[in-house]
This record gives sequence, C-alpha cells and structure tokens, in this order.
Amino acid sequence: MFIKQVIIEGFKSYKDQIIAEPFSPKINVVVGANGSGKSNFFHAIRFVLNDIFMTFHAEDRQKLLHEGAGHAVHSAYVEIVFDNSDNRFPVDREEVRLRRTIGLKKDEYHLDKKHITKTEVMNLLESAGFSRANPYYVVQQGKIMAMSTMKDNERLELLKEIGGTKVYEERRRESLKILHDTDSRRQRINEVVAALEERLKELEGERAELVKFQQVDKQRRSLEYTIYDTEITEARQALEKVDAEQEREGERAGQARGGAAQAHAQRKDLDKEARALATSQEAARAAVAEAAAEKAAAVTACAQLELDTAELREQLARHERTQVECARQQAELAPELEQRGAELAAVSTQVAECEVAAAAAAQQASEAERRLQVLYQKQGRNAQFHSAEERNEWLRSEAGTLEEALSVKRRSHKDLEAQVQRASTDLMDLSQAIGDSEAAVRTVEVGIAIAQQEELDLKARRNALQNKRNEMWAAGNEAAKAAAALKAELQRLEKRVDQAMPRDVARGLSSVKRFVREHQIRGVHGTLIELFQCAPQLYTAVEVAAGNQVFHVVVDTDDIATTITSLLNREKAGRVTFCPLNRIMAESVRYPADLGTDAQPLMGRLKFDQRFQKAVQQVFGKVLVCKDLDVAGRAAHSSNLNCVTIKGDQVSKKGTITGGYRDYKRSRMEAFKALEEAAAEAAAARQRRGKLQECGEQVDQEITQLSAQLGAATIKMEHLQAALGAARSELAALRKREASARTALEASERRLAGVAAGIDDLVRKVAELRAEVGTELHAQLSAAERAELAALGPQLKRLQEERTRAQNVALEAAARRAELEMLLASNLYRQRDELAHALAEADVDAARAALEACSAEAAAAAERVSTAKAAEAEAEAALEAGAARLRELKAESERLRELEEQEKLCVQDEGRKVEALLARRVALSQKKADLERRVRELGSLPADAFERYRGQPLPTLHSLLAKAQAQLKKFQHVNRKALDQWTSFTEERVHLRKRQEENARGEAKIRQLIQTLDLRKDEAIERTFKGVAKYFREIFAELAPGGKGELVMQKRLPGAAAAAAVTAAAGGAGEEDNEGDEDAEGGGIAEKYAGVKVKVSFGAGEVLSLKALSGGQKTLIALALIFAIQRCDPAPFYLFDEIDAALDPAYRTTVARMLAGQAADGDNPAQFIVTTFHPQIITEAAKVYGVSHSSRISRIDVVTREDALEFIAAEEMRAHDQRGGAGEEEEDEEDKDGGDHDMADANADVDRDFEDLNGGE
Repeated sequence: MFIKQVIIEGFKSYKDQIIAEPFSPKINVVVGANGSGKSNFFHAIRFVLNDIFMTFHAEDRQKLLHEGAGHAVHSAYVEIVFDNSDNRFPVDREEVRLRRTIGLKKDEYHLDKKHITKTEVMNLLESAGFSRANPYYVVQQGKIMAMSTMKDNERLELLKEIGGTKVYEERRRESLKILHDTDSRRQRINEVVAALEERLKELEGERAELVKFQQVDKQRRSLEYTIYDTEITEARQALEKVDAEQEREGERAGQARGGAAQAHAQRKDLDKEARALATSQEAARAAVAEAAAEKAAAVTACAQLELDTAELREQLARHERTQVECARQQAELAPELEQRGAELAAVSTQVAECEVAAAAAAQQASEAERRLQVLYQKQGRNAQFHSAEERNEWLRSEAGTLEEALSVKRRSHKDLEAQVQRASTDLMDLSQAIGDSEAAVRTVEVGIAIAQQEELDLKARRNALQNKRNEMWAAGNEAAKAAAALKAELQRLEKRVDQAMPRDVARGLSSVKRFVREHQIRGVHGTLIELFQCAPQLYTAVEVAAGNQVFHVVVDTDDIATTITSLLNREKAGRVTFCPLNRIMAESVRYPADLGTDAQPLMGRLKFDQRFQKAVQQVFGKVLVCKDLDVAGRAAHSSNLNCVTIKGDQVSKKGTITGGYRDYKRSRMEAFKALEEAAAEAAAARQRRGKLQECGEQVDQEITQLSAQLGAATIKMEHLQAALGAARSELAALRKREASARTALEASERRLAGVAAGIDDLVRKVAELRAEVGTELHAQLSAAERAELAALGPQLKRLQEERTRAQNVALEAAARRAELEMLLASNLYRQRDELAHALAEADVDAARAALEACSAEAAAAAERVSTAKAAEAEAEAALEAGAARLRELKAESERLRELEEQEKLCVQDEGRKVEALLARRVALSQKKADLERRVRELGSLPADAFERYRGQPLPTLHSLLAKAQAQLKKFQHVNRKALDQWTSFTEERVHLRKRQEENARGEAKIRQLIQTLDLRKDEAIERTFKGVAKYFREIFAELAPGGKGELVMQKRLPGAAAAAAVTAAAGGAGEEDNEGDEDAEGGGIAEKYAGVKVKVSFGAGEVLSLKALSGGQKTLIALALIFAIQRCDPAPFYLFDEIDAALDPAYRTTVARMLAGQAADGDNPAQFIVTTFHPQIITEAAKVYGVSHSSRISRIDVVTREDALEFIAAEEMRAHDQRGGAGEEEEDEEDKDGGDHDMADANADVDRDFEDLNGGE
C-alpha cells in the first residue's frame, strides 16, 4: 500500500483545487523555497491521517482555511488516494479514497464518498499498520532535534510507549486500586463481626422472658382470629345480599339505559335526516333562486327572440316586395335593352360600311389629286431644269428622300400593327376575364347561400347544446350540494373517530396514510378495524375484547413496519403499533363445547378476508362472547379463555371481572362503521359529480367548438359578402375597360389604315420618280399627259365631293352609334346591374331561413320559460315540503329527546341507588378487607387456634381477649424482637464470614495478576529493546561506514542512593526518573530499569559521549534510532520533513542510499515522501515535485530532477551569499561547525512549522 495521489482545496495556502500527480511507490521528493507551502502540504497529509488536528474548535478550523485575496473560503478538504492492491486496508477495492472536510461548523471524514466517523478512521488506519503507540511514520525536524537531545530515561519511556506497556501499567494501577478497596472492606467486615458477637451475648438473656410473652400472645392472637373470622363471615353474608340487590338495580338500570339508547339512536337518525334535510333546504332555496333567475333569463331571451322574429318577418316582407319590384322593372327593361342592342348592332354595321366607302372615296380622290400633282410637277420641271442630267439628279435625290419617309412610315405601320395586335389580345383577355368574373360572382352567390344555411344549422345545434348544458349545470349543482353535505358529515365522523382513540395514535395513523401515499409503500392494509365486519349488537363486545388493538396497522412484513416506524421517528409524527403478518404465529385454540350457544368464539362471529386471519386471530382468537356474566365466569374458568358479554362486561382467564356502565354514544365501532358508510356515500357522490362534470366539460367543449365554427361561419359569410361586392365591382370595371379597349382598338385600326394608305402613296411617288429618270427633258407635256391633265381636274372635283358625302354619312352613323353606346352604358346597363344587385341583396330564401331559425329559437325559448316556471314551482313546492318535513323531524326529535331525558333520569335514579349499594358494598368490603388484614397481621397461629374458640359468642370472646391483654401488659418492657434479632444477627455473622473468605481469595488473585502484569511488562520492554537495539546497530553501521553504535539497557540498583548513582553515571538522567507511589508499591518496571544509553563510535574505535558529538552526528544517531523503531513496527509509507537538514554531506548520501534500499526492498518495501534542500536524496528519488507560491496561493507540480537540482544549487548559493560569502579557507572550519549551523536552521524550520500550525504560510 502507498499514497497514490493527494487532492487539496481551500486548505491553508492551497486555495484552488490542487490534484498532485500520482506519487511513485518509492522515493518522492518535494522541493520549494521557504514559505512556499511544503510544510502545509505535509500538514495536509497528516491532517487526513489524524496525526494532527484531531480535535479542535471553530477558531482552530478557521485558521486552517485559506486566508488570501478574493472571496472568503468557508470550507476546505484534503483527499488522499491510497493504492490498496495488497489489500492492507480491509476494503475490497484496489484504490481507496479517504477525504477529510472542515468548515466553520463541521469536521467530517468520507471513505470512498461515504461518511465515516473519526473512530472508524483510526481503526481503519490501525488495521493498515499505523500504530498510535508508534507515530514515527511522520518525522519532522523538531522530532529529530528532540531525539538527538533525549536523555536515557526518556529513551526508556519511548521504548515503553512503542512496546505498548502503557496498557499493562493501566491495568496494574487498576488492580492496585481494587486491592486497596478490598483491604478497606476487610477491615470494615472485621469491625462488624466483632460488634455482632457482642450483641449476640446480650440477646441470650432476653430469650427466656420472651418465651413466656409468646405463650400469652398466642392465646391473644387465637382469640382475635376467632373474633375476626366471625365478623368476616357476617360481612361476607351482607355483601352477598348487597350484590343481589345491586344486580336487580343493574337490570332495571340496563332496561332504562336500553330505552335511552334506543331513543338516542332514533333521535340521532332523525338528526341526521334533519341535517341532510337542512342541507337540502339550502339547496332547495338555492334551486328556487336559480329557477327564478333562469326563468327571468328565459323570459328576457324569449322577448328578445320575439322582437328578432318580428324584425326578420318584416325584413322578409321587404325582400319579397323588392324582388317583385325588381322583377317588374327587369321585365320592362328587357325589351328596350334588346331593341337598343339590335339598333346598336345595325348602326355599327352601317358605320363600318360607311367608313369603308369613305375610305375608298378618299383613296380615289387622293390618287387623282396625286396624279394631278405629278403632272403639274413634271410640267414645271421641264422649265425648272436646263438639262436631263440635272433633272435626273434631282429626281434621284427626291426619290431618296421619299424612300426615307417611306421607311419611317413602314416602321410606324409595323408599330401600329403590333399595337393593334396587342389591343386585340387585350380585348380578348378582357372578354375572358369578364366571363370568369361573371362565373366568380355566381360562385360567390352560391357560397353565400350555403354559408347562410351552415350558420343556421350551427346556431340550432349550439342552442340545443346550451339547453343540455343548463340541464347538466342544474344536475351538477345538486350533486355538488349533496357532496358538500356528505363531506361535512364525513368530517364530523372523522373527528368523532379521532376522539375515540389516543391523540398520538390518531396522528400516527394519519401520518402512516400520508407516508404510504407519498413513498408508494406497498403491503399496508390499514387498521384492524377496517379489515373485519360484525353485527351491530357485537360492537361493544368487540371494543372491550380488542381495546386499542383495533387501531393496530396490519402490514405484510416487519420490514415495512420498520420503514414506516423510522419515518414516524424522523418526523415525530405520532405512535402506531404494527401487526406484520409474516411474524404472527397462529396458535390453535380449543373452544369449549359444553356451553352450547351461550358461549361462542368471538372470531366466528366476525367476517374478514382470509389473508388477515392471523391478525384477527391474534386479537380475537382467545375470546368468547357469552350470554351473561355468569356464563362468562364459568366459561373463563373452564376454558382458560377471556370472555366478554354483549353488554361489554369482561371476565379474564385469570379470574378478574371488568364491567359497568359504558357510554353508548362513544362506540368506536359504530363511529368507524358510520365513517365507512359516509366515506362510501361521499365517494359515490364525488363519482356522480365527477361524471356530471366530465359530461358538462364535454358539452362545454362541443359548445366551444360550435361557437368557434359559428364564428368561422360568420367570418366566412362576411368574407363572401365582401368577395361578392369586390367581384361585382371588378366585373363593372372589366366591362368599362372592355369598352375603352374596343374604342382604342378601333382608333388604332383607323390609324393603321391611314398609315398604310400613306405608304402606298409614297411607293407610287417613288416609282413615278424612278420611272421619270432617264426620260427626255421636254419643254411641255405630251399630248396624252395634257389630255390626262385636262380630264383629271373635273374628275378630282367629283371624287372630292363623293369623299365628302361618304365621310359625312360615316360621321352621322358613328355619332348615332356613340349615342346608343352611351345610352346603354350609362343608363340601361346600369339599371340592369342595379336591379340584379338589388335582387341579390334581397335574398328571400336566406331571410326565410333566418326567420325560421329565429322562430324555432323563440319557440325553444318559450318552452324554456315554461320549463323554468315549472321548475320554479316544483322547487318552491319541494322547499315547502322540506320545511314541513323539517318541522315534523324537529317535533319528533324533541319528543325523543324528552323520552331520552326521562330514561336518563331513570338511569340516574338507578345509578344513585347502585351507588348507595356500591358505597355500602365498599364499606363492607373495606371492613372485610380490614378484618382479613388484621388476620394476616396476627402472623403464624397455633395449631389449635382455628378450632379452640369456634362457636362461642362474641361477648365471651371479647371478655377472654381483655384478660389476655391485661396479662400482656406485664411484659411491656420485654424485647419482642430478641429472637428475631438473634436469628438475624447469627445469619449476618455467617454471611460476613463468607465475605471475608471471598475477599481473601480475591486479594490473592489480584496479587497474582499484578505479578503477571509485571512479568509481561518486562517481556514487552525487553522484546522491544532487543528489536530496536538490533536494528539500531545495523542501521548505524549502514549510515556511518566503519562506525559502530549500540543501545544499552540500564537497570536499577536496590536503594534510592544506588539508583541515583547509577542514573547520574548514565548522564544525569535521574532527575526526571522519579516514579509515582503506585509504581514503587508494586515492584514494577521502574524498579528494574533506569534508562537506555547510547554508545557509538565513528570509525576511530573510541566510544564517544553524546555531549562530545557534533550536531550532525547527534542527528545521525537520532535518525538511526527512528529508522530502527520504524523497522520494528514498519509502516507502508513515511513522511520526512527535511530530515537531512543537520547532516554532513557524507551522511546525507548514506541516508539517501538507505532510503533507496528500503524503498526497493523485496520483502517490506516502503514509500517515502521527503522534503529537502540538499541534492543527495533527490538523486535517489523516483519523482520530484516542486512547490511554488504566488499571491499567497501555493501550487505543487512535478519537476525534473535537473530542475530540482538547479533549484537546490540556487538556494545554496543564495544562503551562501546571505552568510557573507566566506572563502574556501573558511569552508573547513564551517564544516566543523556545520552541525551547529544546521541545527540553527532546523530550529528556524521548527518555528516556521509552528507558524504553519497556527494559520498557514
């Protein structure tokens, strides 16, 4: 086993969580500057191992918490991870984690995350080899210093502590104390025995007088016995008479009590009915108010619906009138529309024909005019140009100009063709759109009709569901009122049941129910009273027989009972007795068969589930229910069973009789069964109410869904109305756009025709110019041309007149067409659309459907009014009937109450008589008991005392008694206790002599035990000394090559002077060697041994005194002694804090080699965690850790051996510079005094450790 890892957080200078890298199982060296936190790291390990800080207060815990900048640390913990592969810890894990956590108010341990106590931690560590008597697995500088200066007697005490002799010494001191107490008791016993001997001599003389007194006293006691016996017989006879009379009075009281109980039961039933009826009356009054409110609401709704119906009827009439008027106007408008449409078609045809004729006339006139113009120009050119070439040039130029104009015209013609094509397409699209829009209008109109019908259907369904919901509400209110009344009755009965049992038990049962519900505990069946049934006549017998056992909780197993009991204890939630079925041993019972039906097993009259037979048998198995008290007495005597009567009188199998008056009003069974019935009724009422609520919620959901659907239908209707208006508006707009598009198309076609004519004219002009090129240039036109020119003038005039006429006709036709179009568009078509819109608005079918729906709602509302009136009348009748019944119940209850009071008065009278008889019986019983007491006080009587004076009258007996008492007066001064005292003192003397013998035997055994303890102490100290001396010799030879060291045991010489001389010769150790009186008294170890002396030599063969050694040599001896102690009692790991601080370099090397050998030992390897400021141990280390410190926070990390050696060298150089930088010539002298310097450094380190213990670095 070894330390695998250390985790620190919040401890001293280690604020943040530090997880040290896993340690080597061999040598681990920790280096760091002074004040960096090395000692705190060691303290953290010792803190977990309980080596320090075992018990401390809150202020001490505060000092262990980190105190630095930033937020305060309120808790800290140190966790050590052990490698347990060798199973040195008795834990079945290869890795064990031990954590200690402290706070201002806590100090606790956790083993593998489970909480354990400090005692368990100490036992765990001791099981792994960490002995309290040998704490040398942790070695600090101060401990080495103390051992290097230890005296001989201190070494002896050290070996005694290691050897465990303190246990022997403690037992020896206890034995001496017992021996001293035994001697004191022996002296007291001797004194008491001497006193008894003297007193027995005095009592011998008083015995003779006592014998005479006893003879007369026997006669007196015989007479008194006879007198007392006679009076006892008379008292017994009187008691029998009183018992007979008391039984008769009891029977009469029982009859009266039965009558009172019957009247009370009847009155209780009547009161229960009255309470239920009172609750029903409240419900009836609420029902009357609710019916009145419902009637008023129904009347209001009915009136509103009647107004709505009248309004809808008027609206339907208006719509019908509108439809008739619109149909009439449509009939009047249709012929005119047809006539004007036909006229428009004819005019349009005429306009087209006129425009064609006008265009032809215009074309002919334009052609004639152009030809005329050409001839004039040709005639002028003959005079204009001087030559044909000049003319040709001009013609070509003019033809080119015309051709450019022709190109422009052709492009314009192309654009107009495209525009006409687009206009035609747009007109076709508009026509299609108009058709679609008309279809959409028709579709929307159909959708509106469908939506109106859906809305009407939804309203009808909603109204039906609302009626159903109102009915459900009324039924639910009735169920709620009934449930409330049952709940109140249930609470009253629960309170009654709770009062029938102890308060702690009631609280405990309530807690058990809560625990079972919260923790889902199975196997809990409830109280015993819940698990069986019986006839009401047996309630009293069952209660008497079972007592509080009826409230025992039946469970399946005792584990369940233990679980619930722990919960009750933890929450202090009352007391409960459990009955685990798995622990009950059912015993077979033999019932008597000779009593017939007068005595029967009570268990046979109970009904229960066979699963609970053992629980029922445990309580009722040994109980008989009997006819009366006489039968119960005989049955109890003959069967050895407890018996109980139906009235509740009980006879135990031991013979005791318990009975008397029982208050029938406080029957537990009756209260509990009433509670069960009320609970069942309340559950049924809750179930009915739940079903009604569920149905009501379902109806509410359906109404909500229908309301949502109705809202959606309304919104849909609004959307359809809006869509219809939009569709109609769009249709009108499309028609306007169609008219505009058609007009634009006609204009574009006319422009296109004009452009085409211009193109033809330009083509002809160009052709004529091109044809004239190359012709001869003449001064005048040719004859043909002149003839053509003469004919063209009149022809042009005629053509122009024809063109004018054709254009005028076309304009007139166009004007007529425009007039007709305007008439249709702005008048006739608008009237047609308005009439269609008015017909659509006046939807007679929808209005008729709305009227029918509203009429149906009005009829339903009228029916609801009738129903509400009937319900109100019925509720008022029920209220009045309930009031009458309540008056009857009160009268009957009052009569029964008076009867009950009369019976109670009778019971009280009988009770007073019974009390008087009881008082008389008590007096007689007391007198009888007093006489019997006096008989008992007479003590033992003579053999003839019972028959000597029997039959004599009381006066004679009193006379003889007076004579005897007169004789006894003569013996007034006699010691009546002389004989008893003599006998008692004789027995006491024998007892004391036995105790003397026992004390003598005990003293011998104690002295033998003391001798044995002394021998064992000698053996233990000698065994420990031999082992330590052996290892000290070997280790010293290993640490100091060529040297020799031994431990020598010093024995005491007889006499104090000789002991002082011996101890003085041993080095002055005798000053501290004085032992207590207890040790000297027993001849113990202090008388045999005086101390342990050390003898060493360092190679010169000369044995030196410790005072003559240097500090380094003393440290080496102390280390050898520590290592020897460790080898005697090896630990799995060791913590060394700068043990080489005061050693010479050569000894540091041997110590490092020895540690390396021990770490690699095959039989008993050990782990070492060492702090040092020197390189020798670092060279042997398996891992090196460096401790750093910054901002008052320490860290520990793994470093390389080279880094550690550089750090050590730097530290030595810094220390050398601080001492002043002495030269090489002074090094030898410093080596001589090096031990002293190192010892001073060690003292300084001890001071630092002390500061660490008081608050950290």
